[in-house]
Amino acid sequence: MRSFAWNTGLTALVGLLALFLSPDLTAQQRLDLGVHVTPQALSMHSEERDGFREGNFVYTEGGSGVDVGISAGAYLEYEVVPGLSLRAGVDMVRKRYRYDVRQTRLDSVAGNSGLNRIVYMAMEIPVSVIYRFDYFRNNDRFLVGAGGVIGRFVGDPQAETAFYRGNSGGDNFEYRNYSLHVLAGYERYLSDRFVLGFEPYISYAPTPDRFHLETRTDAVSGLEAGLSVRLRFDN
Repeated sequence: MRSFAWNTGLTALVGLLALFLSPDLTAQQRLDLGVHVTPQALSMHSEERDGFREGNFVYTEGGSGVDVGISAGAYLEYEVVPGLSLRAGVDMVRKRYRYDVRQTRLDSVAGNSGLNRIVYMAMEIPVSVIYRFDYFRNNDRFLVGAGGVIGRFVGDPQAETAFYRGNSGGDNFEYRNYSLHVLAGYERYLSDRFVLGFEPYISYAPTPDRFHLETRTDAVSGLEAGLSVRLRFDN
């Protein structure tokens, strides 16, 4: 499945790049290249593990939290018809998660509290369908869009845990390879060649990230939000 997503994303990028290099289409100003930097707010909450049974003398359970990550990358946009464009790119992403965790003993009313942090790098292949509304007098535009990440390739995670029980092997981490997002934005016309854009977005993963670091709960992350700052080189 990962190889299919990877091949699909590469095929889309190669196809758009070929269009970008075509003199005819460049003259028609239908394909643009862009770059972006995107701060992200990454939320985390905990859910009770399937099959968890009371009876452990000491157990740990997680809470919730929010941390900040960042992504950066390049993309191509092809205008299918006036106002409607397709976007595909490659991003490098640094994900950061943080959430509360608690350790409890059955022979004690009190418990110890701590904090878990998880950080990892990933490469993502995002695609979107973008619709831009009519120009204002100064050539600025509003836009809306929808799409998702069709491929995601994760590096080794770094975990700092308060009460981690077990080893840090890959079996304790489950990653989402796909997600859906919606976005809106505003583009500021800078010159005949450059357009500056601001695009807030919300992303949802039907199959969320899961981190099996606690004995009673799993830490789950399926929602994120961010603000993309984009510079598009308008042909």
